[in-house]
Amino acid sequence: MHTLDNENHVLTDYSVFKWHSFLPGETSIDDISVMKFHGRIEYDIPENFYSPTYNLHIVVSGSQRATINNQIWEIGPNCGYFIAPGFLIQKTEQEQEYVEMYILSMSRKFVEELNMHVKLSQLAQIYAHPTWKMSEKKTQRVIQYIELIRGVIEDKNRSAVKQLALSFFNYLGGDFDGKELTSYQSTLTREEEITGKFLALVDEHCDKEHGLDWYASELCLSTRYVANTVKQTLGMTASSCIERAIMQHAKTLLYTTSTPIQEIAEQLGFQNQSHFGTFFKRHAGLSPATFRKQQ
Repeated sequence: MHTLDNENHVLTDYSVFKWHSFLPGETSIDDISVMKFHGRIEYDIPENFYSPTYNLHIVVSGSQRATINNQIWEIGPNCGYFIAPGFLIQKTEQEQEYVEMYILSMSRKFVEELNMHVKLSQLAQIYAHPTWKMSEKKTQRVIQYIELIRGVIEDKNRSAVKQLALSFFNYLGGDFDGKELTSYQSTLTREEEITGKFLALVDEHCDKEHGLDWYASELCLSTRYVANTVKQTLGMTASSCIERAIMQHAKTLLYTTSTPIQEIAEQLGFQNQSHFGTFFKRHAGLSPATFRKQQ
């Protein structure tokens, strides 16, 4: 839940974003949501929280302090930041300042349906440096897009929402080529760049590839070097990154689909349902079937 300095109340209808507390001004349909927030936001969450969804935050005024993947980011006016499934979000103890922002949240399924083709180098850069600065004019254009998406969501027209979302990300994505946003490529260390590419590969291939050796081979690096680099950059092991990505995929499939657990186990690259059940219970503390019943 969130503690909000706002005249509105937190909405209780979470839809597929059950794992989130929707903010005042939220509008949602199926697995995409637009939220408009103003006030002070404090996260009453565990010390470590892995995002299950894609979230785009646009700060209009004020500032926010966010801890993403073990790094603290100071986000001010006309700034955006991106959170992908599996990003490590940590509780920020300092008192938050007043902020006005828009949040666009999308499930993994929705993003997959958009069929957006993003270069690995671009995706890796987003993973390593999720924030960017825009001009005031650019911010206003982005807000217009988000408000338009919000209006179509209210009309319950999912097909139109998808087309608008795709158009929006094509518009926003052009900036990653250096047309307007500050380029961060030169500021990334080699370790950050490798870690970003590793995380991008994990997100795409963890359903089939569970071993670190495969990812190291794809990166043309030794397994030991990748392990040390990821540990140094994120403060957690590379194997843990792979396992939590598998768990996130598993929870999403268990919660959002009625696919039999045996089939889910196969989709996630396990030899059989028993192996999947043992893996899931070791990480979640309960069986896949129990987890599904509790949702």
